[in-house]
Amino acid sequence: MPALAADESIPTTNAKHMSSLSRMLLVYDGTDEAKAALARCAALSRALSAEVDVVAVVDPVTANAQAAGLLGDLAHHRIEEFARHELQRAVGTLADDGIAARGYVRFGRPADAIAAHAATTRPDLIVVGHCARSGFARWWRERPVHFDLAERLHGAALIVVTVPSP
Repeated sequence: MPALAADESIPTTNAKHMSSLSRMLLVYDGTDEAKAALARCAALSRALSAEVDVVAVVDPVTANAQAAGLLGDLAHHRIEEFARHELQRAVGTLADDGIAARGYVRFGRPADAIAAHAATTRPDLIVVGHCARSGFARWWRERPVHFDLAERLHGAALIVVTVPSP
């Protein structure tokens, strides 16, 4: 097959046979990478006229482990409260852009919670943010959630929006 020139496109004669990409899932936690994913998700949603489920995951086990087991009930409540606040912010941003969006708080390990949500809602596209880490930070932090999602999700396209490390 010959290479395409910069202004050429591939003909889409079978476009009517392609499935419509009408459902999206955005993983959102309020970080810079999640905000970049939100912007990309909004642009894709407008282009595809897709509805968006926004999922915020509260992972009390990992949070407690990172705090050496010192988190109490109040801290767990504050983590959930923060997740709900950020979730409302993301859903509001999408709604302000005229995008139909619903928010969900899920509990557990992020990959487990997102995969379970995706299994019940069957999104066509899943958008997650990622911060490219370098050096020691790559080894110190846990495995990025999109690695686990790529191995577990079937039938959905995974879009990873990468932002540079701080």
